[in-house]
Parts: sequence; C-alpha cells; structure tokens
Amino acid sequence: MSTSKNRPRKPYLDPMERARRLSNYIRLLAFVVAATILMAGVGLQLYPSHYLLGVAGLLAYPLLVQTLVVVGQRKDLLPEHFSPVVMQLDAAIIGVACALLHFAVVPSLVLLIIVHANAVSSGGLRPWLLNVLMTLGGAALASLLLGVPPTPTTVPLSVSVLSLVGLGLYVGASSFYANRQAQFLRQAQIRVREQQQQAVEMSRKLAKYLPPQIWGSLFSGKRDAKLETRRKRLTVFFSDIKGFSAISEELPLDTLTRMLNTYLSEMTRIALRHGGTIDKFIGDAVMVFFGDPKSEGAQEDAYRCAAMAIEMQQHMRFLRQRWQREGITQKLEIRIGINTGYVTVGNFGTDSRMDYTILGTDVNLASRLESACRPGQVLISESTHELIKDRVRCRNVGEVTAKGFSRPIPVFEAQALKRNAGGKQRFVSVATTGFGLHMDLERIHNVDKNRILKALARSASDLKKRKTVAVDFETEGFALHVHSESLPDRDREKVLDVMGKAAAKIQQQVRL
Repeated sequence: MSTSKNRPRKPYLDPMERARRLSNYIRLLAFVVAATILMAGVGLQLYPSHYLLGVAGLLAYPLLVQTLVVVGQRKDLLPEHFSPVVMQLDAAIIGVACALLHFAVVPSLVLLIIVHANAVSSGGLRPWLLNVLMTLGGAALASLLLGVPPTPTTVPLSVSVLSLVGLGLYVGASSFYANRQAQFLRQAQIRVREQQQQAVEMSRKLAKYLPPQIWGSLFSGKRDAKLETRRKRLTVFFSDIKGFSAISEELPLDTLTRMLNTYLSEMTRIALRHGGTIDKFIGDAVMVFFGDPKSEGAQEDAYRCAAMAIEMQQHMRFLRQRWQREGITQKLEIRIGINTGYVTVGNFGTDSRMDYTILGTDVNLASRLESACRPGQVLISESTHELIKDRVRCRNVGEVTAKGFSRPIPVFEAQALKRNAGGKQRFVSVATTGFGLHMDLERIHNVDKNRILKALARSASDLKKRKTVAVDFETEGFALHVHSESLPDRDREKVLDVMGKAAAKIQQQVRL
C-alpha cells in the first residue's frame, strides 16, 4: 500500500511564479464576466444570435494569449517583456465587448471598471491612459464593423444585476489575489532571508581558508578569482618550533592538537593585528608576508613584520607558562627568519583550484634564514635591516651560508623596537621556580587594569605574610603564576620586587 511518504513531491514553485499563475486566473475571470453578460443578452434576444461568436471570442482570447505567453517563456522571454502588451490588448478586447453590448450603461461600466482598475494597480498612470485609448479604439472599431447605434441600449434589471454580481465576483477574486500575493511575497522574503543566512554561514566557513585581506578584496570586487601574478617588493616571514617533530612524538595526541592549535591561533592573532597576510601553515611552520594585497610602503611593511616577529617571541613566554601549567614540560621555542625583496605574488594553479601565494629567490632566503636561526631569535637579512635599522634595535651576527646561494648572506638579529627601550619597555617577562610574570603593556585592556592590580596586590600581600599562595591568573596581555610552596625563600624578595615594579608600570602606562 502506498503511503504519503512514497508519493512524488510536487516540484517547487517560486512564490512569484505562483502569484503570476493566480493573476492569469483573475484575467480569465474578467472575460468570463463579459462573456456571461453578452450571453445573457443574446438569450433575452437583446442582441442578434450571431453575437454568440463574440462570446466564444471572449472566452478563447485569454486562453490564446496564455498559450502565446508560455511559448514566449520557453524562448527565454521574461514576463516583463509581454505583460504591458497583454494589458493593452485586454483593454482593446473589453472595448469590443462594450460595443457588442451596444454600450449598455451598467454592463459597460462594470467591464470598464474591471479592466481599468487592473491597469491602474498593475502599471500606474501612464499605462492606464494608454489603456483608455486602447479601450476607445477597440470600441470604435467594433462599432464601425457591427454598425452599433450611437445611443446606449437599455437592458433589463436582470442583466444589470448579473453585471453587478460579476463585478462583485471579480472584486472578491482580486482581493483574494492581493492577499495571496502578499503571502507569496512574505514566503519569498523568508526564503531570501534563509538563503542569505546560508550564504553568510558558508562565507564564514570559507573565510577561514583565505587571508582576511584577500577575502575582503574578493567580496568588495577589487580582486577577481583568476590566474594572474605580478612582481612586487614584499617582506617575507617564516617561523617554526624548534624540535617540534621530536616533541610531537612524546605528547599525547589530544595534548599535541590543543597545544598546536593554541600556538597557531595566537600567532595568527598577532599577525593580523600587524597587518600581515598569512600565506599558509605547514605543520608548526607559519608563513606570512607584508606588502600585498595592501602595502604601506616598503619601510613600513618591513617594520611591521619585524615588530610582529618580536612580539611573537615575547608572546611565546606567555604560552610556555600556560603549557607548563597544563603539564607540557618541554621548552617550546620558535625560530624566525625575515627577508625583503622582489617576489612573484598572485594566484597560481588552475581555473578550478588556485592558491594565492608568493614565489621567488627572496622567499627561499627567508626560509633559509629561519632554518639558520637559533631558538628564540629573529634573524633578518641585510635588505630588511636597511629598512628598519632606524626603528628597531638590531645586532650584526655575521654571515650564514644558505643552501641555493653561492655567497654567504650577511644577517642581523632584530632584538627590540627602539620606542620600547629603557623605561618605556612594553614587555616584561620573568620566570623562576614557583613564579612567572609576563605582561605586554600595549595589549592590556584598560577594563582589566583593576583586576590585574588586585591580583598582584593580593598575591604580594599573602607572600609577605607567608601565607600559602596558589595563583594562576591570565588575561589579555598579562599572566601571573605564583605557587608559594615551590618558590625558594631566596627568591621571595626578588619576586615581591618584580611584582611591585609590574604594578607600578601598569598603574602609570595603562589608562582607564
């Protein structure tokens, strides 16, 4: 036995298409009213019997027009192309119907109300004026052909009542159509909102696979998804975690996954804050470049890259303290290499699958510098050093021999931003047994200032009173770890001094 589940589903009809079909039925009703009135007049012998041909014509006309409309749609003609023409033809045919009725007052007024109300509601003032002309033209032509007398024919009350009943049916059907059209419109709006929501959700998912700069350029129309490349001067960054392969074999899978995702999330956040374009992740390795799709000039691009790299090295101290609390005892340190030069940047691949990336010798050099770098260092090339030496404190570390390069490469270590020198140092990082304090003054939010000061004050007060202290406090730009039972007595005064100086820096440099 078949059930409702096994019945074939009806094909989905667009709400506007359903409204269009209902509109056709309303048009048919208008000509049915005209044909009925004329038929009643012939039946009462008000009009000659051959006027029944007019009845047949009034019924056949809308069916013929609808057939032509369907043929037009199959030839990719939109309803908007022929709807105005059909509206004017309707007016001319109603004019003919008025002539067939010998311009009887009530029946003719009923038909004129029907056709012209439809013209006003569907088209507006100008189509309605043309509608009036077409009605007059149709009536005049039929009058000449049929020899209709110029004076209106008087009809019995029954015909007038029938005409008014027809008008009432048409008005009721039109009201029903308007109500259904409003429902269809609401359904269409709901469907559009659902599709928009689906598109937004899909966009959010796809955005995770593209750099934000490229995603924004594509959506704004500034960039097209096509195979194209160009030569451009960029600053290229490579980093990786020293000894990550060995560490990954020692850690449980869930711990390794959590640690790597945390690391990549934090490095991504720093890169985006400095305006870098993240090219790709290769395991624990990160590749970033500055200067495309937006560039602030070669010097500024190189400076932002160096500032990003220094902040990443500083932020690793936050992460190491967090991982240590989670039981990851391995000392995780990153190596960073930076180079500035002309590279080929753009979309590589095929029309169906492309990758936005960079290629060239200067890209390879940045990778070689990262491999030659010691853990915890930021190694930069001479070309990058020339661009940033006035704003970043660097140290000459000699030359390195890089694979693929015939001559030794002069290199420098980027150590700190000169604006953070001396008392204005933004990074503070101190760690010993039972204690760790790391802060980045530029990243501390003013809304967190009082919470941080209270945590420092409470911990310092308890340490002075020799109370047991177990604090693991972390917020944006600040981390405090105090375990008094593990803290050696010889370090207690130094720890209190560090906490006091940290509180003073926060009090002075972080504004509410």
